[in-house]
Amino acid sequence: MTYPAQHTSPSPGGSPWRLPQLRHRVAVPLVTVLLTATLGRLVVLSPQITHGETALLEGLSQHRNVLLDAVATAVQYALSNGAVVLIIAAVIGWLAVLRRRPLDATGFGITALAGWGAVGLVKVFVERPRPTFLSGEALAPVTGSMSFPSSHTGAVVAIALAMGLVASRRSSRRRIALLGTLAVVIVGAARMYSGAHYPLDVLAAVPVAWAGVMAGCALANKVVPALAFGFSWRQAGVSQPAPATMRRAGSTTTTAPAPSYRPARGSTPLDGAAQHDERTDRAA
Repeated sequence: MTYPAQHTSPSPGGSPWRLPQLRHRVAVPLVTVLLTATLGRLVVLSPQITHGETALLEGLSQHRNVLLDAVATAVQYALSNGAVVLIIAAVIGWLAVLRRRPLDATGFGITALAGWGAVGLVKVFVERPRPTFLSGEALAPVTGSMSFPSSHTGAVVAIALAMGLVASRRSSRRRIALLGTLAVVIVGAARMYSGAHYPLDVLAAVPVAWAGVMAGCALANKVVPALAFGFSWRQAGVSQPAPATMRRAGSTTTTAPAPSYRPARGSTPLDGAAQHDERTDRAA
């Protein structure tokens, strides 16, 4: 993969907008999602794995305190379905209005929603029940009965990856990668601490969200330039290529230069009159 051309091209006129995408932009995300979903179904059919994960969650529940309870509860509500939609909409508005980067804003929205949506699709396919405790109960009530993979963790992964893809500077990408990794660890740990997800639910959210974002990149590379041309969007460092019909109409035809007379090797150059007489003799 390569980074967007508008961030690396040294040409004064800018370059067309493009997000990095996989060479096999359909096959790799599809295989990743299918493999993860298949593993999820195998986990559902393996009670031994579920018992082991339940024992781990019960061990965590024995070490609860007020501070950790507050963090887990905040994560529970801050990344609910409605809150994730608001977060994505806020980032789109910030990029489009405040930063004046409508193409990056649209690309972020497509990739973030694609990553988060992929997690939801796998969740519906696997249908793994939420953790059930032998002793005690979950920290906070959880809406919905499907657990694999964790939508909270997948949302953070999708948003962080999408922001990193549209970042305009390498330093910004490194900062987003660091903060995003930290956020994923905190959210995943909070979901296990609160008893809302098994450990495998949290781990599975990472590849599924990544696959969705990569598929979203391929979609954005098709949709965003078309929208930018149709609505005349402008973004600094990005040039809009002219339509193919205008390029063909503006192109000029070149004619081959007339052949020039070259004297034979070893002969003396002739003046203009002599060259004319020689051509006349040859024609006769």
